[in-house]
This record gives sequence, structure tokens and C-alpha cells, in this order.
Amino acid sequence: MYLSPAEIQILLHAAIELVAAAGLGAARALGIMLILPVFTRSQIGGLTRGCLAVALGLPCLAHVSEGLQALDPETSLIQVPLLGLKEIFVGLLLGTFLGIPLWGLQAAGEFIDNQRGITSPSTQADPATNSQASAMGVFLGITAITIFVAAGGLEAVLSALYGSYLIWPVYRFQPTLNPQGAMELLGLLDHILRTTLLVSGPVVFFLGLIDISMMMLRRFAPQFKSGQLSPPIKNIVFPIIMVTYATYLLEGIKLEITQAGGTLGWLDKLLQ
Repeated sequence: MYLSPAEIQILLHAAIELVAAAGLGAARALGIMLILPVFTRSQIGGLTRGCLAVALGLPCLAHVSEGLQALDPETSLIQVPLLGLKEIFVGLLLGTFLGIPLWGLQAAGEFIDNQRGITSPSTQADPATNSQASAMGVFLGITAITIFVAAGGLEAVLSALYGSYLIWPVYRFQPTLNPQGAMELLGLLDHILRTTLLVSGPVVFFLGLIDISMMMLRRFAPQFKSGQLSPPIKNIVFPIIMVTYATYLLEGIKLEITQAGGTLGWLDKLLQ
């Protein structure tokens, strides 16, 4: 059975529409995976992320296909790439909201290591992300990712992904902005800093007490070189502090990560 040129053209047009619809449906999920620390580990390759993004976009395929047919044929070649870029941007925005607790906890590890005096420009790169990171930053980052997945973080990702289509539909280029949007962005930065200080505060406090003790010791016994004694004492006391603090630390991490379920609320406040 042979197909006529007209039928071949119809099939090619349908195939192109299907590919375009699948790409638009996967773009938002791909944006999340490009920035959310759960998916940026080097163990998850680009092909894996791409296939997962397409799979997550399949439930929206029918809706996206109907919208493609409603586009003006004369401008669709321009509109479709612009819509794809917009969808990736929305995904990056969602990934930023979802990743705030994880980045805050990793920053807390960096802050703790800085107080311990082991952070230096020659710090080895994290082999999983190929980025500069301290030992405690890597540890808290991996711990946060583990708890994120165990505490239902992936369900929060799916809920944010599919719920975002109600707030910012695929075929609407510009969101509805209000003057409070800038304040919401500043509030997110404030949340990262607050998480960093709350998680690292108790450890940094005890390490600071060691510094104060060394300063007092130097005042009454000038022959002691407190600058050389302080780092070893900190690194000896640090494991004891962390073992004592571990239970409260894990509970705090879990509490912060469960707030990722409020991603849609943040997006709604930003755009509505």
C-alpha cells in the first residue's frame, strides 16, 4: 500500500506537531531539572534528565497539542521557540523555589567550615557537581537531598510542576505581575539566609566560644600561640558537637524541606 504525497504531507505535519508538543510539554520539567540539586548531580546524565522531562510532560501532551493547532500558522515558527524558552524559564523559577531549602543547608555547611578555619581557595571540587564546596557543605547538601527524597520532595516537585500550569498556562507569554513580586523575591533570599543561620547557629556559637576562650588564654598566658591552638581544638570538639546536634539537625532539615510544598504559593504571590 502506497501513500499519496498529500497523505505523506499530512503525516509529516502531524509528526512535527507531536514533536513540538512533546518539547513544549517537557520544557518546564527540564527547567526544574537544570537547577534543582536533586537532578544536577553528575550521576544523572543529560540523557536521563531529558527522558525524564519528556515522561513528566506526557500528561500535558493532549492539552499542548490542542493549543498548537490554535496558533496562527504564519507565526507559529516564531511563537513555538519563544514558548519553549518561556517554559524553560518557568521551570527554572520553580526549581529555584524548590531548591531554596537545599541551598540554604549547603550554605550552612560552608559557614560552619569557614568558622572551623578549614575553608581555603584550594578547596577540592565536589566530584558530584564539579563545583567548589567544603566538606561540611557537601555532607549537608547530600543529607538534604536524601531527606528531600525520603520526605516526599519528589511528590512536591510533581505537584508544583502540574499546578503551575493553572497559574501560568503554556500559551500565555506574559504573567500577571504586581509590585509585591520584587518583595517576594527578596523574601526568598531572606529565607535562604535565615535557614543558613538557624542551621549553623548552634555549631558556630560553640566554635565561637572556643575562639573567645583562646583569646582569654592568650591574654593571661601570652606564651601560648592561640592562633595555632584554636583550629586543632575546634576540629577535635567539632565531631562531639555534631553528634550531640545530629538529632536536632535532622529534624530541622526535614522541617525546612517540607516547606518545599509551598512552591505554588510562592509562585502565585509572585505572579498574581
